Amino acid sequence: MAFWGTDLDNTNVDPKRKFRWKVSFGGDDLQVGGSDGILWFAKTCTKPEMTVGDTEHKFVGHTFKYPGSVSWNDIEVTLVDPGSPDAAKQTLDLLHRAGYRTPGYAEDALHTMSKGKASEALGLFTIEQLDSNGNTIEKWTLHNPFITKIGFGDLSYEDDGLSEISLTIKYDWAKWNLNNGEGADEIFTDEYTAGPSSDSGPAGRE
Repeated sequence: MAFWGTDLDNTNVDPKRKFRWKVSFGGDDLQVGGSDGILWFAKTCTKPEMTVGDTEHKFVGHTFKYPGSVSWNDIEVTLVDPGSPDAAKQTLDLLHRAGYRTPGYAEDALHTMSKGKASEALGLFTIEQLDSNGNTIEKWTLHNPFITKIGFGDLSYEDDGLSEISLTIKYDWAKWNLNNGEGADEIFTDEYTAGPSSDSGPAGRE
């Protein structure tokens, strides 16, 4: 049955909407929206994406394919630079906290970035979709995220748009939480959910 059902007067079903979301990262420095940590100057954000590798085995005239390892693709975030606070400065501060130093000072010459410092600089990275009342109905949490690219945009005398900053984020994996409507989270990435049973063993593990 389609999500709108056969009862045209039923307004209880409300699909997820692309404009109802919030993203949070950067610890106390970038969480300008208050104690809830909402990045109010975020403009766009991609959701996690998985890629399953594959390998092949050939025998005579036949090809057999097998699933391989799983990788998680990059997250892309676009920020509007409000100027106060200055988003450009704050993103550069994230790199500084990750260990990056510009050349020129002897005491900083041996500083380098590390995964631990880079991930700690970003802090807890979450992407949440909201319902019409602002309640979280879906939540992604990135594990061990770190910045791999910062773009400070371009300038033009013919463009009166807002200045933007683009970020590329890598991470090891993501956890998905779904709110069941009763205030509880159902975490599907931590536990294996078996399908219909069979004589050959648990479904999905054959």
